[in-house]
Amino acid sequence: MPIPLSAWIPLALLPVAFLLVSCAERAPHARPENLPVIDAHGHLNGDMTAEHLLSLMDAAGVKAMVLMARYYSDPFSSGYGRDEQAASFAAKHPGRFIPFVAGQRGDLGRNRRSVWEEPTPTGDQYLKSAREKLESGVFRGMGEFIIHHYAYQNFGTQGGDDVFLPLNTYLMGRLAALGAEFRVPVLIHLEAEPERAADMERLLAAHSMTTFIWAHNCGRSSAAAISSYLSRFPNLMCDLGGMAAVGRDGYGHFYPKKTPWIHLVEDGTGKLYPETRELFERFPRRFMVGTDAAHSPALQSYVARIERFRVLLSQLSPAAARRIAYENAAELFGVK
Repeated sequence: MPIPLSAWIPLALLPVAFLLVSCAERAPHARPENLPVIDAHGHLNGDMTAEHLLSLMDAAGVKAMVLMARYYSDPFSSGYGRDEQAASFAAKHPGRFIPFVAGQRGDLGRNRRSVWEEPTPTGDQYLKSAREKLESGVFRGMGEFIIHHYAYQNFGTQGGDDVFLPLNTYLMGRLAALGAEFRVPVLIHLEAEPERAADMERLLAAHSMTTFIWAHNCGRSSAAAISSYLSRFPNLMCDLGGMAAVGRDGYGHFYPKKTPWIHLVEDGTGKLYPETRELFERFPRRFMVGTDAAHSPALQSYVARIERFRVLLSQLSPAAARRIAYENAAELFGVK
């Protein structure tokens, strides 16, 4: 019995449909080397200018950058940034900069445990100021709050200290409440040692209406651990701040020290580990690119950091690459 012509039409169109999908996925804009990027983990020091940052962003194809001012006022930490500086950059260059209410401040630092644990004039003043800044609509997040951090030194005389602060505290609870109220994320640096990872799980569970960004691939946790966190906590995002292995330093290496709880995403040559690639493909909506050029001299490798991320993204499906390169950050921060 001959097959009716109408039955052949869908079959005949299949190759055309396949070709259209294939071409869409392989369009020039979809290739990792052409993808726009949003740098979801950027810093701002007093000696950085908007013009310099924009020149680097344009060279690297970065459309927007998170700015987290570093308020530190000593030569070793070398910050001297201000939220007002970040806001002015954003006002002068609409759409290019995403200011956060800064969390890297001496008055919230390693020797100020009481500010976190109980109400204090310092903590209350910070919360008041943060609320006013969020009410302005200019600031799109809060952080980076340095809770558990390993000491390091680079660029000659610049670096950071060991920090070990409690996580589930009065101040963090108030910050989480602000994040939920204004629908902005709270970004935390916390090395994922077992007790600290358990602390983070308690925080995520206690503040389910707040979006938390756990910096540096969730504290450089293992792929299996991150998969577990993301499965259980829909309010968790992971940034990949500094996780591309460029140069000798940065979180793409076992830096500043190696511990049993530190896991990398690539092998040092630009090849994703299989378990990392599977993780990104399973949760493409939960990761964001970030350079983490905390000290101004690190900007010398800014373009190289983005290029390395493009190498990593090239090993993912086009849809996952787009998500991690810019779509997730655009949705989270309201970037058009």
